[in-house]
Amino acid sequence: MNINNRVFEVTEKHKRLIICLLKGITQKNDIINVVWYEQGGMVSDNNYHQLIHKFRNLLSENNLPKAMLRTIPRHGAMLDLTLLPDMPSNESSLPEHSEKKTFKFATLGAGLMTSLSLFARSFYR
Repeated sequence: MNINNRVFEVTEKHKRLIICLLKGITQKNDIINVVWYEQGGMVSDNNYHQLIHKFRNLLSENNLPKAMLRTIPRHGAMLDLTLLPDMPSNESSLPEHSEKKTFKFATLGAGLMTSLSLFARSFYR
C-alpha cells in the first residue's frame, strides 16, 4: 500500500479487510466471510478482533491515526478517511505566478479507494 509517498506492506487478510471497508461492507460477519473465505467464514470472533487490532497497529506504525479504523458497536467496523492528515505541500518549488494547489490526504484516500475497488473487482471475478 502506498500512502503519503511511503510504501508499507499489508497482509492478504488486511488487504481483504481494506477492500471490504472501502466497498461499504462494514458488518462483522460479512467482513469475516470475505477475509476468511477459504475457511467458509468458520472463524472465531477472536480472529476478527485480532485482525482489527493488528491493522490499527499497522496504521500507527506508519504515522496514521489508529482511529481511522472505527469500531461500530454491535455491528462491525468502518474506515474514517476524514481523519487522514493533510499532505505537506512543497510551496518553495512552485513558481510565484502559479496558483497554490493544496493536496489533501483525503484525495489520496479517494485514489486509494478507486485503486482498491478496481483490485477488488478483479479479485472477485
